[in-house]
Amino acid sequence: MFKQLLNFEVYYQLKQRAFPIFVILFLALGYFVGKQGFAPKGVHFNSVYQVYFHTSLFTLGSVFIIMFFAVSAMLRDKQHNMENLIYSSSIKKSHYFWSRFLGTFIFSTLAFSPFIVGYIGGNYFSNLDPERLGDFKLLTYLQPWLYIVVPNIFICTTVVFSVSTLTKSSIATYISAVFLYMLYFVCSIFLNSPLLAQSVPASPESMAIAAVADLFGIAAFFEQTQYWTPFQKNTQLLSFSGYFFMNRLTWLLVSFGVLLSTYKLFSFRKITKKIKKKRRFNKENITLIDYKPLEQIHNFKTKIKTFISLIKLELVSVFKSLPFIAVLIMWLFIVFSELYATVIEGGEYGVSSYPFTNQLIALIVDPLTIFSLLLIIFYSAEIVWRERSLNFNLIIDAVPTKNSTFFLAKFFVVVLLPIILITTGILMCIIFQVSLSYTNFEFSLYASLYYHYGLQLMVFSMIAIFVNSITKSKYAGMGIFSLIVILSLKSSLIGLEHPLTSIGFMPRVAYSNMNGFYGGSSLFNHLALYWLVFGLFLMTLSFKMWNRGVVSDHLFKLKKLRYELTKIQKVSISFLVVLFISFGSIIFYNMNVIDTYESFNNQLDFREQYEKKFKKYENLERLFPISRKTEVAIFPSDRRYTVKANYILKNGSSKPISEVFITERVPLKSISLEKGTLIKKNNEFGIYIFKLNEDIQPNDSLLFNYELAYKVKKYENNKTIVKSGTYITHRTFEPMLGYSNSLEITNRVEREKRNLPKRKEVEISDSHIELDDFNNEKIHFETIVSTNKNQKALSSGSLINEWVENDRNYYHYKSKNKIIPMIAYFSGVYKTKKVNHNGVLIEQYYDENHSFNIEEIEESAKQTLDYCQANFGKYNFNHLRIAEIPLHWSFGGFAHPGVISMVEDRLYLSNVSDSSIFNLVAKRTIHEVGHQWWGHTLSAKPVAGGAIFVEGFAKYTEAVVMEKMYGKRALYELSDNTRRRYFYGRAFAGEQEPPVYKVLGQGYISYGKALTVLLAVRDLIGEKELNIVLKSLTKKYRNSKTLEVNSIEFLEALYDVTPLKYHELIDDWFKRVITYDLAIDRGEFKQLKNGKFKVTVTLKAKRFNTLESGEIEEKSINEPIKIGVFNSHPSKIKRNDQILYYQSFMINKETLEVTIIVNEEPKYISIDPFGTRNDENLIDNTIKL
Repeated sequence: MFKQLLNFEVYYQLKQRAFPIFVILFLALGYFVGKQGFAPKGVHFNSVYQVYFHTSLFTLGSVFIIMFFAVSAMLRDKQHNMENLIYSSSIKKSHYFWSRFLGTFIFSTLAFSPFIVGYIGGNYFSNLDPERLGDFKLLTYLQPWLYIVVPNIFICTTVVFSVSTLTKSSIATYISAVFLYMLYFVCSIFLNSPLLAQSVPASPESMAIAAVADLFGIAAFFEQTQYWTPFQKNTQLLSFSGYFFMNRLTWLLVSFGVLLSTYKLFSFRKITKKIKKKRRFNKENITLIDYKPLEQIHNFKTKIKTFISLIKLELVSVFKSLPFIAVLIMWLFIVFSELYATVIEGGEYGVSSYPFTNQLIALIVDPLTIFSLLLIIFYSAEIVWRERSLNFNLIIDAVPTKNSTFFLAKFFVVVLLPIILITTGILMCIIFQVSLSYTNFEFSLYASLYYHYGLQLMVFSMIAIFVNSITKSKYAGMGIFSLIVILSLKSSLIGLEHPLTSIGFMPRVAYSNMNGFYGGSSLFNHLALYWLVFGLFLMTLSFKMWNRGVVSDHLFKLKKLRYELTKIQKVSISFLVVLFISFGSIIFYNMNVIDTYESFNNQLDFREQYEKKFKKYENLERLFPISRKTEVAIFPSDRRYTVKANYILKNGSSKPISEVFITERVPLKSISLEKGTLIKKNNEFGIYIFKLNEDIQPNDSLLFNYELAYKVKKYENNKTIVKSGTYITHRTFEPMLGYSNSLEITNRVEREKRNLPKRKEVEISDSHIELDDFNNEKIHFETIVSTNKNQKALSSGSLINEWVENDRNYYHYKSKNKIIPMIAYFSGVYKTKKVNHNGVLIEQYYDENHSFNIEEIEESAKQTLDYCQANFGKYNFNHLRIAEIPLHWSFGGFAHPGVISMVEDRLYLSNVSDSSIFNLVAKRTIHEVGHQWWGHTLSAKPVAGGAIFVEGFAKYTEAVVMEKMYGKRALYELSDNTRRRYFYGRAFAGEQEPPVYKVLGQGYISYGKALTVLLAVRDLIGEKELNIVLKSLTKKYRNSKTLEVNSIEFLEALYDVTPLKYHELIDDWFKRVITYDLAIDRGEFKQLKNGKFKVTVTLKAKRFNTLESGEIEEKSINEPIKIGVFNSHPSKIKRNDQILYYQSFMINKETLEVTIIVNEEPKYISIDPFGTRNDENLIDNTIKL
């Protein structure tokens, strides 16, 4: 019997119309994803990693396939009134249950599996770069299907099928599918899943929890592959072990448990309702009265009452429905998780933020859009089609109530749903603020959510109601509107990236405590009107085509629309069309005429033509500035500035120069070059070519002048000049001297399409590092900066004079010595704090409401100045200015000569009041102050390896100063963070990892590995000796005009203070790509008779070398590594008395037993506890005794 039932189930599901639709849909989806070429640089499009990534991600969508087949399997008997017949037949419960389950599982798997077939087609039958495709291997696609697709569909089928079986409710089944889908994202946020991780990778503990808890196995996949290099991603199969194995096993066992429980609970009989006792009426008390028709009153008051009554009925229906309750609970849970994780638990380094209203709003707006659209998709269809779904429409249609009342009531309720989410989100934010004793609620800012986000959701609600009014079923309405939402979000992929064609698009309006709303406000306002008029137009059509009665033919509706429009309605529709065109014209004029709107293809066309027309000038010898004098007038309230610049340019080459090629960044009012005649000007590309009257000889110089006036355009989202916190760097406006390679197209395939030659690879060799000349020098700098009277203006150089003229503040700055030409101009409504520390005036400029961390910043700056001057030489300036800039800047801080810009939310709003947590404010301040030595006093030649001198040494300074201020625990946090940053960064690097001494733009090395290597050198030769090397280099090049020092010279200086036997080890760290696998295998201790303690520990140590091909080979180990014994975990060490033992041991074999005697009872033992070796897994370096 079971075989026959299963055969019938297969036959029945196979004939379902939805089955071929799902097959075609997922086949097409697989092809579309496969042909996109979404892969990290250096990773093949068809690598195992990419197939796993895309397949596992899209299995989230399998729940909707399962939902359909589960409803078909378990509810069709009820829908066709066949339950009594089936349950009374000779069919056994087990045969019935398992045949239906297997039918659902098999066809859900069959419907999704074409995704992989389509993915293969997309890889091999599209225009992907053939060099980014590996050899075809069936196992590459078969393993993800076996390890991800089949288990995930089985797990989800178990849940959805069980709900469908036990509830016999289609609504409950739909909810369970949506719940599984949303649950993944909820858990991803709560568990810090790598899929939603930010720039800082998740901790090993978070990764381990997420890897086991994620029922789809995506986090487990990331956990195993998080540090895979591109070579490994291209060649290595996933191992069915570790957390990945635990995840699959755990959830399969849970699924079997759920399935067996469902089988036991499933009753093989029809569920009957309990019969209620009928109320008995006393017939003697019944009084007969004559029938009288009620008088119908149709005045305005009754219409309002009817409207309110309908709204109440719709709202009650929504509020009592399980989908709404489920979505609302998930929404509140996500809001709570986001707020808790950032405001209380903390983000980077576990540091939380002060609960400013704009900070909290920024955390909830992304999930707000997602959840609101889900509600609109589902409930716009449910509300519009409610009466027809319940077969109650004929009765409702017969009542004497106008269409407008029904229509507006339904529209009001659909619009109200996202408003409810916004309101509950605001209340949750306020609760958090109250719990943290924060009372500046900024209700007007909360209210802006209804405008900046609610208006867009209202437009989508209008579109949803229109779609449902013209479709033949609510499911068709849901599907079509979902497609519209997806197309709107991904409009650029189909060539509709212009705001006028991207349905419902409204830009995010930037907000900062320093400025209020800025950037995008005008464009938002006009687009809001544009799309609102569009929505009203659709609403008018929806109203006229409203389903009432038994006729629902589209042709009839169109005729009805044509003939039943009143004059007023025709005028209204015409007026809306005119408004729509008018607003569209205004937007188009501002974007495409006043401003120059460029699509992505337009930008590529510009780059192509720039290269084709001007590449011939690339090899012209270039002049470079040795002196800059500027007058910069900043007008923050008008969002404009003017620049007058006088430069002295020098020929630093060995050849005479006869032509000068200049590319403007900002349109220039005037430009002149001494002894030069402008022979060519191209306004389209901003090109100026000067012919010199006489060649300028090597080391000769000439004058260069230019003027410009820049005003932020109406729709321009320019973040440089704002109401308060203006931050203009010289690269914002300064013309580029020479042909700019940065404007060329870099994508190889795109270059081939446009018949552009292959780009030259940058040479990276020792001779290139040492011998190549670069025409750059430090400069003399002088400027006069003016701003509004209520603001202060800053720049580099000593303050020579300040005055007020024409109701404006003027500041005259001039550098006493030559400086690196990294200049910026600041203007803001700043509160100031100044203190003289050992001859250096520390000046802080900050928003008056952001004074929380001013003392921390000052103390950190003092400590850094003291340490650096004692160890690396004198500070170059008599001032140190630290200025706050708005939060829209994506970096943490930037060091200019004598002036440091620090970002609002990354420094000033970080809450470090709890002394037990890592002090992120101190860390960031120390790093940027350190750059005054590393990057300014010691300026490296701009070649491979130069980043060591800038970021590497700044990270080293940051580490040693933090250690002296806060103990070893700070060093543990820093080294662990940089270690994870290094391994995570190299996993997504686009090229083979270079050694440290050849680093060229690889942030994961300069910000990550460089620190680890420098700490290893410190342990090897001592901090004093390493600092002597750094001081000798700063002393040698302090007064150098040119940028000369390079990484090879640094290594030579390092060899001089390092014993000869360790030179090879230095080369391993700097000239090779070496990683480690260190671990404590086991450890124990016992007390000796003299009261001391003997610790015996078994160490394991391996070393690996990554070859240029990407292959990894094991390399023998023979080096000293620190071993520590502590009475607290290394991450908690604040004082030296917590360290019982900390010495280097010569590790020269893979397994080594070590004995250590300590005076106190030990609690922890660790090898390399403070991260001086690049080890993927730091957890097993320490064990508790």
